[in-house]
Amino acid sequence: MRIVCRLCEGGPLSITRLTAGSNMSRQAITKHLSALSDAGLVRSERAGRERIWKLETKRLAEAAHSLGRISE
Repeated sequence: MRIVCRLCEGGPLSITRLTAGSNMSRQAITKHLSALSDAGLVRSERAGRERIWKLETKRLAEAAHSLGRISE
């Protein structure tokens, strides 16, 4: 959730920027981003030597809708 919140607040970010100020290692953040990517909630693009991670807002809205129906 923290990674999703950081991407929501800060826009597209590199792993380096996502790691800054966090108590999670770069490797842990990479694993979480991989899981989020597999779920279709984030995607990455190459920018030079870095990968920039972005939220898939449409997919996130679908997830929010599904969670809203479940929690009713």
